[in-house]
Amino acid sequence: MATGTEQTTAAGKTQAHLWRRLAAMVYDGLLLLALNFLVAFVLIRLLTPTSAALHQSLFVLPDTVRHLILLPAILLTTALFYSFFWVRNQQTLGMQTWHIRVESIEGKPLGWLDALRRFFWAVLGFSIAGIGYWWQLFDRQHLCLHDRISRTRVIFQPPQRGLFQATPQSRSSVKV
Repeated sequence: MATGTEQTTAAGKTQAHLWRRLAAMVYDGLLLLALNFLVAFVLIRLLTPTSAALHQSLFVLPDTVRHLILLPAILLTTALFYSFFWVRNQQTLGMQTWHIRVESIEGKPLGWLDALRRFFWAVLGFSIAGIGYWWQLFDRQHLCLHDRISRTRVIFQPPQRGLFQATPQSRSSVKV
């Protein structure tokens, strides 16, 4: 059932709500925060002169090191995080939690080039006051701007009943 900002595609798939996308981004953001802290820690450790480390003296990395090494390393880590999960199983961990996945407009899984292209346009759209995401509210197919440019879409995938999940009938038949 499609309501609000959801729309059913020609293949019968439901486009994901903007709020689901943003919630998945918050989950992924927490994972990326930890991952990027680790990357920064390793790089700072490698770039700190041995003399400063041995004497436990305060050493501030020059701006050029921070801007030319740390920032690109963090962007690369983030790009690889999203691209790896999008290519591997069409979902990041946050997307799995919110039951959404990414696919091409044709309904196929993304390749590495598709995933990197989608990431590039998503970052650009997000960095300009989030306009790339707000675009979904006005797009007739409910696609974000980076989805439209990269020819991808994010669809809602309702959870499947697992082997150990109780059905409504089994819950009501339990005697206490």
